[in-house]
Amino acid sequence: MKLKKEKAYDAAYNMIEGFIDAFNKESTKLEAEFGMTPAIYNEAREYLDDYFGTDHYLLKLPLQKTTSPHLLEPNFLDIYGADEETDCWRINCRLFSEQGEEEVSANFDLFYGKVEFRLKYLYTAS
Repeated sequence: MKLKKEKAYDAAYNMIEGFIDAFNKESTKLEAEFGMTPAIYNEAREYLDDYFGTDHYLLKLPLQKTTSPHLLEPNFLDIYGADEETDCWRINCRLFSEQGEEEVSANFDLFYGKVEFRLKYLYTAS
């Protein structure tokens, strides 16, 4: 199914924003909405705590451009296959903290079925 690239970016950005909010709050939404079990959350949390050198460091998304809300600065949100006719895309999203851009990124699969998107967390890496 061919979607406009902007629609995939908008959906991905909004859903990743919800994921980061749920992650920062250790919400039950993580498993229900993003497929992140408590064991996977604990593993990701431990990885990030080690990376930042502190417990429960809050994450942020990159800011969207004000002139074009569906596009982000280069390399902050990559959607692989966004130009292809498909119903699943691999996403790499650079994460931010209070200090700004970090080397850490979160990776997801974005699925599109009939009328809605679904986001599944895969892993966090630097």
